Amino acid sequence: MKRLIVILMVISTNVFCQDYINVQLTSTTKHGLLDDISKITFNAEGTVINFELTSGGTDSENLDEILKITFDSEALGDQSLPVELQNFRAIQSGDDVRISWETASEVNNYGFEIERISDDISEWTKIGFREGNGSCTNANFYAFIDEKAWKFQNLKYRLKQIDYDGSHEYSPEISVVDKAKTIPAVFRIHNNYPNPFNPVTTISYEIAEQGLTTMIIYDMLGKEVDILVNTNQQPGRYEIKFDGSQLSSGVYFCKFTSGSHTKLIKMLLVK
Repeated sequence: MKRLIVILMVISTNVFCQDYINVQLTSTTKHGLLDDISKITFNAEGTVINFELTSGGTDSENLDEILKITFDSEALGDQSLPVELQNFRAIQSGDDVRISWETASEVNNYGFEIERISDDISEWTKIGFREGNGSCTNANFYAFIDEKAWKFQNLKYRLKQIDYDGSHEYSPEISVVDKAKTIPAVFRIHNNYPNPFNPVTTISYEIAEQGLTTMIIYDMLGKEVDILVNTNQQPGRYEIKFDGSQLSSGVYFCKFTSGSHTKLIKMLLVK
């Protein structure tokens, strides 16, 4: 009971200025974005802590295996893992399901197989593949569209991350979230995918409040080369394609502004 009280005290701390929850276990360290967690609960016996996710599903840990739970502006990932996966989501959009995920870092990452299971298909089935970025310390964004998938009942997805030597790890399973029922908790723009690109890349972003939203592309000299978005938008998740077919190879910057929030991402066009 003493340990349970300590954990509850940590969770009740003011964390509004923090971004991550870090869970240090006896064997590893896990982390997640606070806005991806809708609720933290305990089982009836008080032996298991449940992290209910906004994207659906629950991550659970036995209290006996938890050393410490902290809140921070940085993620404390397990550096022994080949890929530090985060923000894994499956969101319904019409008849399709859009699967997206990010990596904070990668080591010898050959790529990801996307797998699906449902009441109609009783075994995990590979439905696609996304090439990884080898070894890198920068964040990368991935996406895959499972077309006409909403006809299946109780869909779930997982990722099979494969190293160059053939070894692999499975991600947690996630359920599908109806896009119409989700409102982002924070302002966020994801790194474009693919990156480098030739000549088209996709930029995804999320806004939590209604307001004027702009997305402007600049070259290395600060010259404006394209305006992708310039309109008042409602809270939600959006994506837009940038076509660089009329531009020369090089580094370009995407300046994204919504309300009082602004962020810059770097993109590399290679022809």
